[in-house]
Amino acid sequence: MVSYPLRWLAQAGITDATVCANSAARGVRELVQGTVPTSLKVDFTEDWMPRGAAGCVRDATLRTGSHTLVVVDGTTIPQSDLDELIATHRREKAALTVSVRSEHRGGPGSFLSPNGVYILDRRALDYIADQGFQDIKEVLVPKLHAAGEHIAFHACVGRSPRIFDAESYLSVNRWAISRLRAPEHAADMSKKGYHQRGEAFVHMSSRVSPRARLVGPLVIGRGATIEDQATLIGPAAIGQGAHVSNGAVVSRSVLWGQCRLGRESLVDGCLVSDGVQVPARSSRYRVLEMGRSRTTEVPLPGSWTFSRVQGWIQSVLPPTASGAPTPARGHRYPEASHVDRAVALGRSRS
Repeated sequence: MVSYPLRWLAQAGITDATVCANSAARGVRELVQGTVPTSLKVDFTEDWMPRGAAGCVRDATLRTGSHTLVVVDGTTIPQSDLDELIATHRREKAALTVSVRSEHRGGPGSFLSPNGVYILDRRALDYIADQGFQDIKEVLVPKLHAAGEHIAFHACVGRSPRIFDAESYLSVNRWAISRLRAPEHAADMSKKGYHQRGEAFVHMSSRVSPRARLVGPLVIGRGATIEDQATLIGPAAIGQGAHVSNGAVVSRSVLWGQCRLGRESLVDGCLVSDGVQVPARSSRYRVLEMGRSRTTEVPLPGSWTFSRVQGWIQSVLPPTASGAPTPARGHRYPEASHVDRAVALGRSRS
């Protein structure tokens, strides 16, 4: 995700960027390597305590002399024109310029929704405390408004998708896969080693049976295997080294790397995480909705509830050196050795 806004900044001519990811900074640094143009110098900061978006901006920019600061939410895939956004900021002589889009939600009129991209004048840093949690919308904007500072808005033509949860992640993937049919994106996929089979982009190193059914826009990644009579219905993505067995069906889903779908299994509207094995002749339809348990009963190893809870934990948390998920402070998870699969599916409530 972070590589998307970084590439967008590089394409606009930005030469220096700082990623603020709190305790995840080291892991993000490793994952981003090789995915960002060499023209962009990327630095990373790690806050010991959560600082919020505005707090991170202040901490990161105190080391620079830049007068105009571009701030992008790491969950955003920017689609706006950065030159136009900066031009609006300078023309308005604003302390803060917010990139927005117009939306309709029933009834008359419309409202403006933030795109996750902001332009700050350096004087805006004076309104951000050097300690504590400092958000842009809830803290910085009210302070600027109270001080009489000008806040400008720049309406963008296109939508900049943002990812908040499993449902929006799947939605953005479907949107991105569907856009690959455009000539400029198709040409870029070709340079990366993909060839087209109908509406599908298939990596040259993958093995796709001629008797497999490929329907709609698809991306089949490096080293993937699609066996006889398997059916893939797009928009969908098959990750690196994934294996879809004979007769299995993948519909409107995203499979991450090295996962395996058993013979005649079905996943529909699903996110299947790295290394997951979906048993043969089993079906998966929706995202597991995790909430507070109404009882204090601990699920037994081997039970359906136990497997689903453990599966969700393993699919969303980074593994420790031993391969087990790291529990939150004050909590203890059952042993990971009882988990044989981890699948997050369909629609979640946030």
